[in-house]
Amino acid sequence: MLITMYNAFRLERINQWFPERSSPAITDATFSCDGQSIYATFDDGSVGIFFAPALQIRCRINPTAYIVLPTPSSIIYPLLVAAHPFDPNQFAVGLTDGAVCVLEPLETNESWGVACARGHDGAGPSRKT
Repeated sequence: MLITMYNAFRLERINQWFPERSSPAITDATFSCDGQSIYATFDDGSVGIFFAPALQIRCRINPTAYIVLPTPSSIIYPLLVAAHPFDPNQFAVGLTDGAVCVLEPLETNESWGVACARGHDGAGPSRKT
C-alpha cells in the first residue's frame, strides 16, 4: 500500500509516498484538520505522522507508547484513525480490541516531530476508553 495525494478539482496526482518493502501495511490514514499533517496507522501498531505537502515522515510512534498488551502474545493494532476537528496535533486511533486511544504531543512540544528528532517516540500521555 502507498499514500497518494490528488488535486480533487483536476483529478491529478500531486504526490506519493511508497513504503519500503519491509514496511508494515497501512491500515488507515487521514489529514489533520489544518491539512498540514497526515496520520497513518500500520498493522504493526505504529503510527506515522507525515508533513502533508511533501509527504515526508515527520515522526513515527512506536506502539509501546500507547498500546498496553493484555498478554505478550496479543496482537493489537490500529484499524482506523480520526483527526480532531479543531486541534491539528491531536488524533484518535481505534484498535482491533475495541479500545480508542487519543494521541497528542508531549506538553513541552508544540507539534509532532520535535521529540522524535531527539530520539523519543513523541507521544504524549494517551487515554484508553
